[in-house]
Amino acid sequence: MSESSPFHESQKLVRCEVVNRYHESSVRFIEIDAFKLWEYLMSAKHGLKVGQPSICLWIHESEYQRNASVFERAGEVEPVNRLVVDLFDREYGFSQTITRYARAGETDKVLSILRSHIPTDLCGSEACNIDIVGGQVVQQWHPHTTRNILMGLEG
Repeated sequence: MSESSPFHESQKLVRCEVVNRYHESSVRFIEIDAFKLWEYLMSAKHGLKVGQPSICLWIHESEYQRNASVFERAGEVEPVNRLVVDLFDREYGFSQTITRYARAGETDKVLSILRSHIPTDLCGSEACNIDIVGGQVVQQWHPHTTRNILMGLEG
């Protein structure tokens, strides 16, 4: 992601819990504008239960450090890495960037899963670049809300 991008320093995410058919749960971080579609795909295609969605803000580590005293008072803080996968398709002449977020302690596991979805010959070449960007997620709790989180157009 370009350092001139407005999303370089921060990104709004939805933090949620995902439960599989074996009742094993995990935490996921999904970009807010993709959450509804992602939630539908996880439940309809993969049979997962998605629950406890809450809004949070991912903040680039350097930005977080510059304002740590403010962010630490804003809500619960958790180290979360941004995983940026840049792929170039020589045959079609275009590139694609895929961005995911993972708890710092789960980054290697998520990277392994991402790599398993990239063709082997592409994954080990210069046409594939994977960057890990350190950051923190600040999650605010809103115990007195009366409606679901607004995530775009409804209906």
